[in-house]
Amino acid sequence: MVPWIVLSLLMLSAKAQQEKDLVTNLPGLQFETNFKTYSGYLKANVDNTWHMHYMLTESKHDPDTDPLLVWFNGGPGCSSYAGLFEELGPFYVNFDGQTLYENKYSWNAKANVLYLESPIGVGYSYDSIEDSFYAADDSQTASQNYFALQDFFINAQPKYQNRTFFLSGESYAGIYIPMLSQLLVQGINAGTFPNKNFQGAAIGNGFMNVKYLLNSLVLWSAYHGRVSIDDWNYIKANCTNGETDMDKADFTRFMVTKGNGIDFNGDNSTCGQLLDPLITMPNQMFPYNYYQDCYDSALIESPAHPPPQSRAEFQGTSDITKNTATLVNYISTDDQWGYPCWNEVALMTYSNRRDVQDALHIPDAWRNQANGTFSWTDCNDKIYNNYHITFNTTNVFFDYVLKNVKTPNFRFLIYNGDVDTVCNYLGDSWHMKDVAQAAKLMSSPRQSWYFSRNNQVAGFYQRYSGLSGAGADVTIDVLTVKGAGHMVPFDRPGPSVQMITNFMFPGKDGVNYSSTANTNPDPSLSKFLGSVATDRLYCLPFIMFVLRILN
Repeated sequence: MVPWIVLSLLMLSAKAQQEKDLVTNLPGLQFETNFKTYSGYLKANVDNTWHMHYMLTESKHDPDTDPLLVWFNGGPGCSSYAGLFEELGPFYVNFDGQTLYENKYSWNAKANVLYLESPIGVGYSYDSIEDSFYAADDSQTASQNYFALQDFFINAQPKYQNRTFFLSGESYAGIYIPMLSQLLVQGINAGTFPNKNFQGAAIGNGFMNVKYLLNSLVLWSAYHGRVSIDDWNYIKANCTNGETDMDKADFTRFMVTKGNGIDFNGDNSTCGQLLDPLITMPNQMFPYNYYQDCYDSALIESPAHPPPQSRAEFQGTSDITKNTATLVNYISTDDQWGYPCWNEVALMTYSNRRDVQDALHIPDAWRNQANGTFSWTDCNDKIYNNYHITFNTTNVFFDYVLKNVKTPNFRFLIYNGDVDTVCNYLGDSWHMKDVAQAAKLMSSPRQSWYFSRNNQVAGFYQRYSGLSGAGADVTIDVLTVKGAGHMVPFDRPGPSVQMITNFMFPGKDGVNYSSTANTNPDPSLSKFLGSVATDRLYCLPFIMFVLRILN
């Protein structure tokens, strides 16, 4: 038995680290909060030379009982700060990079959300031995994430050790999450992982099966008018190896990778040349949302990871009066005023401010990399370009989890914005059907789900359910979010928070994505700070708010 004094010292040590990580003054915050924010570092290897940065925004509702939701962005090599400050977090960066305004649809409505900057070398995460750390692969990233979560529950925030928790993320997190899920199930079943309450995972627009994503993108593009009838007839007659069912045709025979196994072009054959424009986007199109304009002809080099310099900076806000005509964007169909095109620039400005880094407890060891010239970027190009993709499909990891998980009511949510061309809904749907069939899960009829605010169709979902190999009831929901692109929480903020909250809080008959019982999609906390001289309305990404000009 451990002496009581040792237990007391351990508890005091954990409490001290928790308070050390508390963010007490986030620079530029323009609204009051009713939740705590933490920022610090987790050990990502045994030697404690890999330091993974985390931020935790606690629940607006009940932080002492609400579940923990772990979030990963993809890339590979992109920071989960994009999720925190551009998508599902409570803070959005204004275009000047100096101030933060409220995301009223943040996912910490009824969850404590943990953001991990993974793998090491991304964002504020760093290697204390090798300051130019860029080597990464899928297995190493999975190991780093597992070690970091262990340290989170044991040392950084032990109050969550018995809390229900979920994994979540988007894009290349479609690789991270199934691999980490397998490690968690292994650790929990062996009794070595500190929290046994792993309840499931949500993957948005996931990169889970390369062949399916490429083949389905050909069909998606063809049926969106991106190829002539004559060329499409040629492709069907000559590029399918005799297959008459286009869903089964393997077009990847005529594609070659650019080198990293993520980005592809058509080869030099006639079929490859006809297929190439169907799997790549023109310079003047935004691959993450087929209908989003960016006011910029700069080439987005990679559909999986556009560098920040290719984004157009926002040119100004629209000063709104009582004249409704001023709300109309006459130069574009864009209703978001270019936010996806300039938000990375704004976030880079904000994250490289010394006062912001001090508030987030970023050490000199991170700043001193590359002879003191290191800076925060949304995506680390060197990691992306050198990343070694170990697996181009995730079947084996889903299969392991569904055979071995023992947690009752374990569930996966695979959601897709239906106008994303990077990781499209059709390829992910094909992949998850294979996963469900391999696990002998039963399929239910496809049905619509509704956004509670206006009772409009928010998308559609297919449910697979049954028992795991260990006898636990399991569910896979494959869901679309109507009108959303790659970044679902930004494109459809209200429906997205309703979706994820209902996923975490099922009713007696299971998860009901149309339920209004668990979420208020408009929980405004904005109480503007400072004295008021003039109130002016400004139109920014998807909300209008009052900006009060200080004396």
